[in-house]
Amino acid sequence: MRNICLLAFTIVLLCCNSAPAQNKLQFSIPFTLVDNRPFIEVMIKGQTMHFILDCGATDVIDVATARALHLKLENESTTSGAGAKRASSWETTVDTTRIGKATIINGDFNVVDLSEIKNKLHLPYLDGAIGYNFMKDYAVQFDYPNRTINFYNSYAGTSGIPFGMYYHIPRIKATIDGKTAALIMDTGDRTALTVFNHYAESTGIKNRYPLSDTSITGYGIGGPIYARTFVLKQIRIGNKHIANVASRIPMAKTGGFADTSVDGSIGGGILKQYKFTIDYKRNLLYLE
Repeated sequence: MRNICLLAFTIVLLCCNSAPAQNKLQFSIPFTLVDNRPFIEVMIKGQTMHFILDCGATDVIDVATARALHLKLENESTTSGAGAKRASSWETTVDTTRIGKATIINGDFNVVDLSEIKNKLHLPYLDGAIGYNFMKDYAVQFDYPNRTINFYNSYAGTSGIPFGMYYHIPRIKATIDGKTAALIMDTGDRTALTVFNHYAESTGIKNRYPLSDTSITGYGIGGPIYARTFVLKQIRIGNKHIANVASRIPMAKTGGFADTSVDGSIGGGILKQYKFTIDYKRNLLYLE
């Protein structure tokens, strides 16, 4: 009997110890929430820069910052973003980039002019964005309540939400007022919910809700984002039901928000209420 009790006690200990082992933390860094976006400190050439940790972007550096750091700009082209216009872009390589305990050697960055976003939104800083290229090797947790970002080697949470990829951005199935929607998750999006125009028309949202007049609701690469705003009754993301969601419908016919292959974007206005984890290795999201 004594041996059976000891065996049972050993099994209990093993079960209790197994859960923490699943979530293997590599390192954590603090962040500052500015305009519903998580800004982190990034060290380049011994200088501290302030970048958005943006799951809706690749690795980007502002052109003025790149020139101040004497980085070589190559392969001039154009790119698109949330704005309606295309913007000039370049490529550069940064010898050493430090993010917390992680070091990126010879990291490739896109270079764009972010001054309009910074100035029009009165941001204290905007040197660039750290995105998919860096985060894809981790399970990244945006712990908004504690203003901390945790980088895990592996993560096991509760009620994981499967996701696919829209280019480099996580895309999930959610429901808006009971109707299925394909939505991207974007920590670089300042709004709570962006409902793309084609979806708002096909589901009758534009007829069911009183909409504001068209106005500028933000700025992205490519210029201002003109949209009509309203308060959505309900969105369901996984097992989370969120009511009275401040939402917008962009009016642009070009740019990222005009793409008909996705139906909308979930941004910081919603995500900041949770611990939001993206496990890139297992293709699961968690809102906890």
